[in-house]
Amino acid sequence: MAQDVLHKRGYEQGLTVESLLAEPVLRGRLLGGKAGLRRPVTWCLPLAELPPGPGPQRLAAGADLAGIAVYATAAELVAAPDCRRLLAGLAARGAAVVLARLRPGTEPDFGPLMRGADSAGLPLVRLAPEADYHRVSRLVAVKAIADTAHVLEYSVRVHRTLGEVFAAGSGLPALARAMATLSGGSVMITDQHGELLARAERDRAASDAEWQELSKAVHEQQGYAAGPVDVPPADYTSDHASGHGHPGAHDLVAAAPWGERLHVVTAPVRVAGEPYGTVAVVEPVLPPGEHALAQHRVIVEQGAPLVASEILRQRSVTEAEERSRDDFLDTLVHGRFTDAHELQARSRHYRFDTEAAHAVFVIPMQAVGPAAWAQSLPRAVGALRGMSGFTMAALMGQLLVVVAEFGDLGEKAELRRFGRQLHRLVADRTDGAAQVAYGRAAQGAAGVAAGYREARIALELSGRVPVPEVCGYEELRVFAAVEAAANSAQGREFAAEVLEPLRRADGQTGNLEEVVLAYIAESGNLNAAARRLQLHRNTMLYKLERASRALQMDVRSAETQFTVWLAHRIETLNDSLRVLQAELSPPA
Repeated sequence: MAQDVLHKRGYEQGLTVESLLAEPVLRGRLLGGKAGLRRPVTWCLPLAELPPGPGPQRLAAGADLAGIAVYATAAELVAAPDCRRLLAGLAARGAAVVLARLRPGTEPDFGPLMRGADSAGLPLVRLAPEADYHRVSRLVAVKAIADTAHVLEYSVRVHRTLGEVFAAGSGLPALARAMATLSGGSVMITDQHGELLARAERDRAASDAEWQELSKAVHEQQGYAAGPVDVPPADYTSDHASGHGHPGAHDLVAAAPWGERLHVVTAPVRVAGEPYGTVAVVEPVLPPGEHALAQHRVIVEQGAPLVASEILRQRSVTEAEERSRDDFLDTLVHGRFTDAHELQARSRHYRFDTEAAHAVFVIPMQAVGPAAWAQSLPRAVGALRGMSGFTMAALMGQLLVVVAEFGDLGEKAELRRFGRQLHRLVADRTDGAAQVAYGRAAQGAAGVAAGYREARIALELSGRVPVPEVCGYEELRVFAAVEAAANSAQGREFAAEVLEPLRRADGQTGNLEEVVLAYIAESGNLNAAARRLQLHRNTMLYKLERASRALQMDVRSAETQFTVWLAHRIETLNDSLRVLQAELSPPA
């Protein structure tokens, strides 16, 4: 109901036909067109001096008589060939009101004019003979200029007050408090995503969660926040919708989390056309007074540029801090953010989408040296961005770490293709000696930390077992499957119990563990294993017999071979994890 009242009243500010009719010379002289009393009035012109009507295309682009009070003699209007068409044309061109002056001793028939005015919604006012053009135009000019001067005076006072607060460098909370004091209501400052940056309350102490919920509701209602408005949302009354009022202020009615219906005046915070946020004055009275509403519009319009400047200042400080720290990628892959707010703030600065899927690639750079790569890294990162979506790269010690965004959770072939492109890029600078390892694609910052851990494990394993130049953690399926066992005490005990007897029995016969693993790798083919180790067939048989006695199991059985193979895989992965233990821990 309150919202309907808000729509009906419209709340256009400035000189209107209704306020003009309060003047003694015009009071009580309305003949028709009552529906247009809220039209704004800015100037007065005689009918004979109006410019020719624009064509249909120009008329659709904008009303050329907007705010003009048309002055004519009653006889001139009555004598028109089609007075209803004349009034309809003036209304279509945006004229505010038609002022019809009587000549002394005459009383024409206003019936057709009155019906035409009602049909067009264009106010028709009868003027007394003494109300000549000079007197009426002077009245309109004085009233319009006085109203404009009053608004400008108040705007200057508001701007000076807020400018002093901004110059003091007290930040957004101080600006919000100053605007709340000027408006007598509560003030919210939000970013372009609807997140509450600052607030100042009047008359009510709501919780942070309630204010955040209210700011989200306001953000969802105002369609202009993300770009230009073509059609105003149904849930708010916009001055742009009626063509009147302040060019940057918008009105809406929002339901507060605590059960009240609130009137909110908002203005977008923009820099070079880009949305940076919103300034909103919250007034709990519905409908608000016209004078208070006009003040609120001035406050948000004057406050919005200063808020934009403060946001820019804060962003420049943040950028300077980030440049000096230069550790976002390091913090990201190690999951070292202090809280979710720090993650969100720094991610927005780097345009990192915390909801997208990312994969982490690592390449050891010992062959080329970090100093040489540091000079060409920006150009290399630019080339990497052409291969995927969002891409970040940084040198972390002797490692080049690349974080790339992939659609959904990334197909295996897509990750492998990016890895091969990355290998070619690096191999050009390392004479072909490059090893690329990567983890599985996962969502969010936690997924990046998990992906980095997997990439580091894959890289460490590449030095212990034969792998291709571009190798993913998921391709090392066996190691991925036994990782939980390798981390457990039971798994470590199993590996030691299987492999230690072989190592104790080595003696003068060489490495029995190597002999058994070669025999297993050749699928139990004795001759192939002997050739692999460059041993005589009989020597190979002798060593296998010694290994069987040490294990107290027949090495030729499939079960024994699987047992030794699994123990070796667990120990290899465990050795790799032990090397990385100081750097990595499972991400939360």
